[in-house]
Amino acid sequence: MTMRRAIRFPEVVEAHRMRIFETFAVHFKRAAREVAQLDGNNSLASVHVGRSTWDRWMAGEIKGLPRPATCRVLEHLFGEPAEQLFGLLEPEATPTVATAGSDSMSPHLIAMESFRLADRQLGGGHVYTSVVHYLNTVVAPDLFSAADNGEDSETVFGAAVVLTEMAAWMAHDAGRDDLASGHFDRARRLSQSLTDVTAGANVMASMSHLALQTDQVDTAADLARSGLGRLANGPQVPTLTARLHTMEARALAQLDSEAQAQRALETAREALALARTAPTSRWVAPFDEAALASETASVLLDLGALKAAAKEAEHALALRDASRVRSRAFGQVTLARVLLAQGQPDAACSVGTELLNTSQSVTSLRLSRQLDALETDFAPYRQVPEVRELLSRMTITAQHRRLLLGSLALPEGPQ
Repeated sequence: MTMRRAIRFPEVVEAHRMRIFETFAVHFKRAAREVAQLDGNNSLASVHVGRSTWDRWMAGEIKGLPRPATCRVLEHLFGEPAEQLFGLLEPEATPTVATAGSDSMSPHLIAMESFRLADRQLGGGHVYTSVVHYLNTVVAPDLFSAADNGEDSETVFGAAVVLTEMAAWMAHDAGRDDLASGHFDRARRLSQSLTDVTAGANVMASMSHLALQTDQVDTAADLARSGLGRLANGPQVPTLTARLHTMEARALAQLDSEAQAQRALETAREALALARTAPTSRWVAPFDEAALASETASVLLDLGALKAAAKEAEHALALRDASRVRSRAFGQVTLARVLLAQGQPDAACSVGTELLNTSQSVTSLRLSRQLDALETDFAPYRQVPEVRELLSRMTITAQHRRLLLGSLALPEGPQ
């Protein structure tokens, strides 16, 4: 008989930032391949944990230890014996319940970070449905409750804004800009319920970024400036100010306003320099030196400053660790484009090969489109043997990605 018990597994998962099933699944699959090599047992590479099994483990509904092969992979992944992973929580290890008025243990804030991490590693196609389900079944009832009793409404509405904006980006990442537009509009309206204006300005930064992705350059510039206007009378959040100025710079570069674009970039750098000593806002998406370098590379590429663009693209990749798979992939695309523009197909080929090797698990239509464009950029250098081999790989990879993205197609209609 299955019993529900307070076991250590959910706590260990949380500590390793794998609270979302899709994130866990990617790490588990990688661990299985590693164990297969370590043990010389190829069958271990195919060990799999399904969502229903995962849900039972997270709920503490277990009859005993998993199968030995599964335990072996879990032990390699988490560095603990299976007996401890599925053992009972010690009384002193029981999580402290947050007191009324404290949001440090808010499940919504924890969910925000978990979804954000899963999105970075896997792409929006994997995670979108989970975010929308969480919004509809968990956040929505709490919104009504918070509005009625006035308790912790800032946290609930803030999480609703952030998660709705996150869903918008995931929808765009999966090629559904109709859904993305609706989510962004709801996020902006929800942000008006907050006393903290940074949430609304953060949404406008994301909307500006989306406008750039969809070739609405004038709109992108206007949204970035509107976001900066919102921040003028509110708390100073240097990371958000820097992001908004960077979006403005990208729009200006595409409008051939070189001097203005360079000034906006300089203002972004000055703002970001203040980030280490300024308070942060939990409603603001991360924007760091690596992100600024990556966006700067795109601006400089549009302006034709290729040497400086290459330097910024390389700097962004040096700063971005391997866990940021999608972010690194976009940076590698930019660097390869810059190298090709400089007439260095061999160097671009090396970057492209690494890109294909590391981005296979990312389900992002936006990335797929950039890869298609990069394949076109490589085509004039087909006479180079390394490029010819890379183009062949890119064609095969594109076919695989189309199948993968098709299997993760988002549902039609409003969400």
